Amino acid sequence: MNVAARRLLAVLLVAVGVFTVCGYLLKAPCGGVDNYNAKRDKDLCSNDIQVLFWNRHLDQHQFPYLHGKLVTHQDGSYDLTGGTLEYPVLTGLFAWFPALFVDTDSGYLALTALLLAPFSFLTVWMLSRMVRWRALLYALAPPLIWYSFHNWDLLVVCATTAAFYYWWRERFVLAGALLAVGGWLKFWPLLFVVPLALDLLHRRRNVAGALGAFVWTSVIVNGYFIIVSPDGWWAPYAFQQKRAADITANSVWYWGFTKPPSVDTLNSVIPVLLLAGMAIACGVGWLRARREGVFPFVQVCGAILVLFMVTNKAHSPQYALWLLPFFCLVRLRWGWWAAYMTIDLLMYVGLFRWYYALSTDAPDYGRPYQALVLGVWGRAALLVLLFVVFLRSQAAFMPTGRAVQEREPASS
Repeated sequence: MNVAARRLLAVLLVAVGVFTVCGYLLKAPCGGVDNYNAKRDKDLCSNDIQVLFWNRHLDQHQFPYLHGKLVTHQDGSYDLTGGTLEYPVLTGLFAWFPALFVDTDSGYLALTALLLAPFSFLTVWMLSRMVRWRALLYALAPPLIWYSFHNWDLLVVCATTAAFYYWWRERFVLAGALLAVGGWLKFWPLLFVVPLALDLLHRRRNVAGALGAFVWTSVIVNGYFIIVSPDGWWAPYAFQQKRAADITANSVWYWGFTKPPSVDTLNSVIPVLLLAGMAIACGVGWLRARREGVFPFVQVCGAILVLFMVTNKAHSPQYALWLLPFFCLVRLRWGWWAAYMTIDLLMYVGLFRWYYALSTDAPDYGRPYQALVLGVWGRAALLVLLFVVFLRSQAAFMPTGRAVQEREPASS
């Protein structure tokens, strides 16, 4: 590593370190308080990690997905039991581990943060190898403060970035395996296996090896749980299937209708929209490959991700973390990054301050509500535009580990 690369890495690691510490300091005040619901919304320290420590019974130290399942009550409500989370098994196992060593939600947040933080440093290191100074768009992104310890999403961001990193180095089998790891953390990276296969098919490389690694990794991760406790393994997906587009969903399905569509309608419509959008993205990618000689793998993945985000029943605030590597890896004008960061801030502050207003005796929606509405619709509009922009853009990779990936890029 030359001097310039060492300086760059030092800057990136310091920036991520500062934002990571700020992220913990933002969330920590919510621990160990009696009036958690009011405090989290007023002081913006809301996080799923502390909430799910109690609500998913992680404090009982039960091995997830084996003892737990989805329980439906007579009134139609439902709940997850036995330490099982509403996420695929790898996130559940990661969440279960630190709970073994603590008895309070404050301790659980602190230990979880300590275990999560290295994944953010690893992510920015890989980005720096691939795109050099553009990695600052990750290291200086405000969502690292708001969301690093809001949920466990730093894991899937790191796994997906690692898949792109090894794809860049032309280690396609490992890239396929890492997409499976990411998918069994938070599902959406599973969608990227289609553009990966198309890229390798176009280049006449080891498609079978990459897909085989993807399948075998998926079997290894899930097989034991499927055999021993199929109901426990399926519980997260059953939970998401039953979930409605309600006030907690933060999605256009709630805000765009006087009466949100029914769960059955959403479960039918959303997969159709997602598959149709994926077909369009992959089709555009294939046409570009025929015309330019290179399949735009990362750009197509970015388009699929924003499609998944905007069509999903729920759009949790921390999803902003998912996009950060794409702002680095795809050559966009910086204004797209700045616009999304601004809208995300409006969304974060507006959402929780609005929740706080709803909980008071004399609610004053005012500016929080206005910020929230701007955040919801501004975010949705940006995601739709980014679907197009990603598919038209060039990648920003350094020509290491692969021949120059694109012709001289033109900004979008």
